[in-house]
Amino acid sequence: MKKTPIIEVKIQTEALYTLKILSNNVDDIAIKIADLADDKVFNQAPVILEIVNKHFQANELAVLVEILGRNNIYVVGVRTNKQEIIDFAKFSGLAIFSELPSVSKNKELQQEPIPPIENKAPLPPKIINNQVRSSMQVLAKNGDLVLLDKVRADAEILANGSIAAYKEVCGKVFAGISGDKTATIFIRSFNPQLVSIAGVYRQFNPPPTHLCNRQVMIDLTKGRLRFRVV
Repeated sequence: MKKTPIIEVKIQTEALYTLKILSNNVDDIAIKIADLADDKVFNQAPVILEIVNKHFQANELAVLVEILGRNNIYVVGVRTNKQEIIDFAKFSGLAIFSELPSVSKNKELQQEPIPPIENKAPLPPKIINNQVRSSMQVLAKNGDLVLLDKVRADAEILANGSIAAYKEVCGKVFAGISGDKTATIFIRSFNPQLVSIAGVYRQFNPPPTHLCNRQVMIDLTKGRLRFRVV
């Protein structure tokens, strides 16, 4: 008796585009993506994100995937040598693509520079799957923090690095607690009591209407907190 095939593998010839990300300014990237989306070629197009900017962080990748999806451009994987982004991409179900070799004009492979030896590999983000209830405290003392459920009022979330929260946040958020001024905070539904980066903080009771329940990215610019709706 002939068996019915369960799966069939096919080699597809459709275009798979690579978007080189040269900046970590999410606002500027969003504008460029909107321009791309006006071209019908990119409607429903699968793309690889090649992260070139060395300051690009995992929470910014999450925002970028969201922005592309809203413009009907869909991320299938990333190409990067930054371990933090690789770990986050794997967690998000994205493929990891290897670096492409450089080719000279006569098509001979160029000698690749030897990467500098780092003293310590970056640690993956601490991921919290459960709701953070009132009076609870969550600390990521060695790096970034990712929250996949709601943060209740009077709860505290703290990280030495950046924080990305993918549900409503009603508690207090402290990023860069050891003084990291490059730390950022991403909140999917903004309703916190307090936000702080590297000791610079702002309290809310309640948040202003233009931020409340919106998707917000926070960073430090010239010593002040900057709030951007993304």
